[in-house]
Amino acid sequence: MNRTKMTLSNGPLTAVLIQLKFSPIMQIAEYIPKVQDLLRRKDFPLFDVLQGENFQTGPHGEIKTEKLEQWVFSSNDYSENILIDKDTLTYQITDCSGYDYQAFIGKFIEAVNSFDSIVDISAVTRLGLRYINVIPEKENLSWKEVLHEHFHGMQFPESVSWSDNALFAYSTQRGVQIESIKMLSNFQLRIMQNLNGYKYPQDIIKFPLGAPEVFKDINLVTFVDIDHYILLKAAKKHEVIEQLDSIFGELHATIEEVFFTSVISEKAKIVWK
Repeated sequence: MNRTKMTLSNGPLTAVLIQLKFSPIMQIAEYIPKVQDLLRRKDFPLFDVLQGENFQTGPHGEIKTEKLEQWVFSSNDYSENILIDKDTLTYQITDCSGYDYQAFIGKFIEAVNSFDSIVDISAVTRLGLRYINVIPEKENLSWKEVLHEHFHGMQFPESVSWSDNALFAYSTQRGVQIESIKMLSNFQLRIMQNLNGYKYPQDIIKFPLGAPEVFKDINLVTFVDIDHYILLKAAKKHEVIEQLDSIFGELHATIEEVFFTSVISEKAKIVWK
């Protein structure tokens, strides 16, 4: 695969998430004080707990509820967050100005090793990397100008008196055979729009918690959401953690290749550079 190397200093990147999913640790709460003490000394001094419920359907149609607890460790300005629950560690950033992948993956691997040193992960079940780009509609720059023309959607007849604004949506998923690490991955690209001016998709938790952030005087927003992940059948910890750098390097390279080659237009490369 050709390695696309390009930097968009004015690009649309708004959030990056990287995740390691492991076999459940049912007594995870017992380890949190030690995890918090370690992470606070590694530039994540702020701490919070999120609580909720998960609804599941039983074998006879009954609804079961499960209490969900998630612990959040944040940087001083909340732009970096580590989220941990009984089977997942996620590192997310929401300030992507000056984003550097190598620094990002380095912090993630350090967080995983710190967490593992306390809880002793048994097996890894999923690895994922997600990039979220946001394109606010502007008078001098429309989303159709910066996305490749094959994402422009169907043209409806102007002779019809439409009562609403058209919103474009696109989703595709493909498997990727990554020869260098002998793994099969899943690549998902989604393009979504909203008329509320939201800066982040609704499933992104923005800290500190509060009202959703919106663009001033902008309604139409286009999200380009790229998720590249690997599902594992409870792989042994040492077989995965030791090669996290190589694995995520391949996930990142594919995202970068697709984004610059197939998603954005030539004009976008000029405008955002």
